[in-house]
Amino acid sequence: GSVDPDARRDLAWMPVLALASVAFGDHAPRALSDDGARPIVFVHGLAGLRGNFTPMRTWLRLHGRSRTYSIKLSAGTIPEMALELRRFIAEVIRVNELPASAQVDVVAHSMGGLVSRLALHDERTARRVHTLVTLGTPHGGTHAARFASGPLTDALRPHSELMRRLDTDLPWRRPTRLVCFWSAGDPLMQPAMTATVDGAESWEVAEFSHLDWLMRKAAWMGVDEVLRG
Repeated sequence: GSVDPDARRDLAWMPVLALASVAFGDHAPRALSDDGARPIVFVHGLAGLRGNFTPMRTWLRLHGRSRTYSIKLSAGTIPEMALELRRFIAEVIRVNELPASAQVDVVAHSMGGLVSRLALHDERTARRVHTLVTLGTPHGGTHAARFASGPLTDALRPHSELMRRLDTDLPWRRPTRLVCFWSAGDPLMQPAMTATVDGAESWEVAEFSHLDWLMRKAAWMGVDEVLRG
């Protein structure tokens, strides 16, 4: 039988993404020159790497956004990853000696969006994050998670304990602006609208597969537009 073209494109992206994801250097944030905008923190998804955002970060750097950071989430539960992200954001603020009123933006792919939302349950973190952009994040869980079993994939299923915990955000009422990018073509979002959040902003992108969010210029341009808005 034939393979869905969106899923086939994800398969084609995998070796390219693996090459692009080679990220050298220390994981710890270091001070970067002020580019005139809020620092951006990138959060990878399930089985991802901090280098997953190298193509997007490179494009953004060429367009003036050079103060960007990418976290490497350790193996653990989503609540543990959320704690890591809180600490990482605090460290970005500290090393750059940002004032008390300064904020950062967060851009997250797939499961990284759930990690980011859970991190925002800490009010101190929420006050420091201006905008959260999620790219193909299963905010309401995805039935595709039934094809694997483990603590992380179980948490990604609809009606899981994590989903019930995140439901307390609905309709979206956190101080952070939330913008959800979604596509009917994303084969891992089942149903497709699970990538949206009631009360948050939604950006539909036609015919995007799950890895297109990381690899296609249209996604990079969309993120840039949102963060400049």
